[in-house]
Amino acid sequence: MKNNLRFKHLIALVFLCMAVFGLMENIKGTLIPPIREQFGVDYSTIGLMLFISSFGYLLSTLIGGMAAEKFGEKAILMFAFIVLTASAALFYLTNSFPMTVALLLLNSAGFGCIEVAVNSLGARIFIRNAAVMMNITHLFYGLGSTISPKYAGHILARSLPWNYVFTITLAILIPVLIYLAFLRFPETPKEKKEVKFPIARMMKDRIIWLITGALGFSLVAEIGMANWLVNFLQEVRGMSVEISSSYMTFFFAAFMLGRLLGGYIAEKIGYIKIILYFATAAAILFISGMLLDNGFVFLFSCIGFFVSILFPTIIAIIIKEFPSGTSSIMGFVIAAAGGINMIVSWVIGKTTDIFNVNSGFMSIAIYMMLIIAFIIPLKKKLTFEKSPNRMPASEESTSPSA
Repeated sequence: MKNNLRFKHLIALVFLCMAVFGLMENIKGTLIPPIREQFGVDYSTIGLMLFISSFGYLLSTLIGGMAAEKFGEKAILMFAFIVLTASAALFYLTNSFPMTVALLLLNSAGFGCIEVAVNSLGARIFIRNAAVMMNITHLFYGLGSTISPKYAGHILARSLPWNYVFTITLAILIPVLIYLAFLRFPETPKEKKEVKFPIARMMKDRIIWLITGALGFSLVAEIGMANWLVNFLQEVRGMSVEISSSYMTFFFAAFMLGRLLGGYIAEKIGYIKIILYFATAAAILFISGMLLDNGFVFLFSCIGFFVSILFPTIIAIIIKEFPSGTSSIMGFVIAAAGGINMIVSWVIGKTTDIFNVNSGFMSIAIYMMLIIAFIIPLKKKLTFEKSPNRMPASEESTSPSA
């Protein structure tokens, strides 16, 4: 840790950025009921709102990655916090649903830039104990996420307008922006050019598509719970704003614990096994919570522990399976998985409108089981334990042995 001390101010910034990211990103779920009530929109429209928000995040991660290489992490982080600060201020004035959607889109664009810049910066400033430091970084995201629903519920329980939940975050955003402005970042080194694979080659590789499906529905399990649990508890189970947001807080507390311990468990029992076990456990807990009464609502919160490990473990599988061209393959998979999450967010809203809130929320169990449906055939096709230098199928097919 001693060698990390010369970057202590940047490390503090990284932790602050992830805490703010977690806090602001996970406000949406608690605010769905008051947004629906104020603007009189149906659940399909709420699903569309979540779709557009996810699209902003996805687009900004793609563009932000290229921009970070050209302009550096500080410029991307400055842009992100300026966008978030402007958005939080404008939420005070919002008086229409289209404006709300536009501001959520801006927020998500800021989150995507933070994600790209923080991961890039962390890779350069965590000189010693890099794995431990990255785990601590994501722990701060979990900390912000844990505070988020409780904070939003506290504001709403005092009969303040829902848009104040965003505006009050200016008290955090402005100091972080000022702190960031005065920091000096290390110069970006000239990195060795990595092997890149055309999208056409990746699209022909079955393993890449199986990984994409598993990752996409893992995102649905995680983000679907964050977006829809509070609404379900209020509309179907008759809980108050404070109680329902407390269960969401417990979900993120379990999520944070899972992120802290999950990597160690995955290394011990294996990547594929941990995904199968944890996805199965999440589905069982979810179905049990749906079938049992309010005395067992805590089961929904426990799901946070089990879904927390899915995303980082699948990313680790990509790194192991594709040591060549990792970045280009990872970029494709994350973008495609984000697309799955965007579409399903809208589908959940549409399902809720066609049937009811209970059915829409219950559909998340199906998406949890789809993780297992993609992981089982993936287990049979993974080659990283046998062949250390695997490439996408179409690249392999061009070799003389093909």
